Amino acid sequence: MTSLSLLSTCRFGLCGGALFVAAIAAANPVADRDSAEWPFAPDSPWNTPLGTAAAVEPADSPCSRMLVDEKLAADVNAEQWSHPIYLATATDPLVKIVVKGEQVATIRVPKSAEPAKPRSEDSDAHLHIIDPERRYVHELWHASRRKAGHILAEGYTKNDLRGPGVGEGGERAYGGSALGGLIRRRELTQGIRHALAMALPRSHLRLGPVWPATKQDDGAESTYRGTIPMGQLVTLWPTQNLDALGLSPAGKVLARALTQYGAYVVDASSDLTFYAEPSAEPDLQPLRADLAKLRPLFRCVGNASKDAVGGPGSRVAPAAPPLRQPLPESEAKAVAKSTAKGKSGAKGPQGKARQ
Repeated sequence: MTSLSLLSTCRFGLCGGALFVAAIAAANPVADRDSAEWPFAPDSPWNTPLGTAAAVEPADSPCSRMLVDEKLAADVNAEQWSHPIYLATATDPLVKIVVKGEQVATIRVPKSAEPAKPRSEDSDAHLHIIDPERRYVHELWHASRRKAGHILAEGYTKNDLRGPGVGEGGERAYGGSALGGLIRRRELTQGIRHALAMALPRSHLRLGPVWPATKQDDGAESTYRGTIPMGQLVTLWPTQNLDALGLSPAGKVLARALTQYGAYVVDASSDLTFYAEPSAEPDLQPLRADLAKLRPLFRCVGNASKDAVGGPGSRVAPAAPPLRQPLPESEAKAVAKSTAKGKSGAKGPQGKARQ
């Protein structure tokens, strides 16, 4: 059983992947980032590419073996069981957030903001509201809008969109921000330049989270029966020429993200699952079909840690550009006013799930 370093991936057909990503970057140059669209600090694990000395474990390693389990289906959650994000404006109504009978916050919430489907008792009902200044995201779990006007939730975390996205709480099982690793609709054509969020069945997870995870599921002691820890970094086996797999354009985008940034295990699910915002649902069918081709190539990275984010060595992709400064309150109000008049002062749709 021998791990393989990413240093030699050009010998195995992945140089084309680097050229593919470079072409996307050239066609879509980014001088800076909007934290509502591409959150967290440049050195966040969500924005840190893999290292050239990252040790990719073979298929028969204890960790990788469960990723290539033939009984394990793979999917992308979007329309249901995902994470709707809404960008509030300075003119949206103020809404009280109530958790377990206690008012924990009062924030601006678009009238159209609704928790994730399905509308069932077992739904996670995630709902995430970005403030008008684009500085913080208010993450909610088991959320429901009440006739009295407030939002009732079982979990609430206020996360800094300019922070690391990990180690500071969040409404996902791994203990970090729920926005981390979410695929945005535009990224399916423009390229994904961050790590992805992955979930696995409890039967495949093992006790004891590893960085960047700080927590694991409730009841893990009696339900985790596998070999993959919460927080595990996953990539693709680098000897495979991805161009030979016959992937769809969206499938190529996902594969390149996995080879350059990887995916972190952040939650439990019924299948091997990635996550996209609900508005991406119409574009996902080809990508879902491609997962059957990619699943046998999933591998664990054996030497990623807090001190070697993404694994040791130089980075295999460029660093994330700097974040724009948060909108001052006065400017956020001006944006809201121009939007209300039908002008184009705001970036992206307001009061709708982010596109």
